[in-house]
Amino acid sequence: MNFSSLLGISIGITVMYKALTLTSPDLGFFMDYHGILIVCGGTLAAAGISFPIIDILKLVRVFFVRIIFGHTVDFEQTITDLLELNKKSGIGGTAISEMLPALKNDFLRESVSLVVTGVLTEPELRATLEQRLKTVETRYMQEANMFRIIGKFPPAFGLLATTLGMIGLLQKIGQPDSQKLIGPAMSVGLIGTLWGIAMANLIFIPIAENLTERTHEEIALRRLILEGVVLLKQQANPITMRERLNSYLLPKQRVTKKPTAG
Repeated sequence: MNFSSLLGISIGITVMYKALTLTSPDLGFFMDYHGILIVCGGTLAAAGISFPIIDILKLVRVFFVRIIFGHTVDFEQTITDLLELNKKSGIGGTAISEMLPALKNDFLRESVSLVVTGVLTEPELRATLEQRLKTVETRYMQEANMFRIIGKFPPAFGLLATTLGMIGLLQKIGQPDSQKLIGPAMSVGLIGTLWGIAMANLIFIPIAENLTERTHEEIALRRLILEGVVLLKQQANPITMRERLNSYLLPKQRVTKKPTAG
């Protein structure tokens, strides 16, 4: 579970709740039906026009799988696993196969399996893994961009709700006691803008940025795995492999210990 994302969500909810209660003790005042309907309904309609409905529904799963329950990218452990696999390769393919179930990273396990089969040549192995890496990167970035694009809609529909509220306000000018109605009508009219800005900047845009950052980390890890698997295919010297893979990390992160004895 990603506690950093959960902490951010908790802080956002707390800050929003505190801001609303300080503005008005009656939280029901901010639940204006017309404003929320225009913002939420308009955003859903615009998203449905922009993307297939099935892809929009999948974004809920993306949020939970990649942000709430997403795993932390562990470069050091991956390098350690590759060094251990390289050591086992000196014993034979059977020794590597026995290690596969213990590998937590799916891409690493899948890539090492291609080495064990021995069907692909080194150029074919590199080309295959490069294509799989690009496919994952494209898909992950599409999900992030969908959240980013949808995040543009709520403020616009919030402004639409406010505009409609202002039109209703102007209609009341000139009526008896209209000066008493202007303030409350204006505050209700601005609720649409409030929720539009809140939805965009507390939900959609942060999720898009989170997914983008996670994609960059995931692709960097997969490139490291690709390089390590090719070196494994070459049966490279363990020191050479370690130094090549450490090049993907900052000095303080680099693996210096030798793999444990089998």
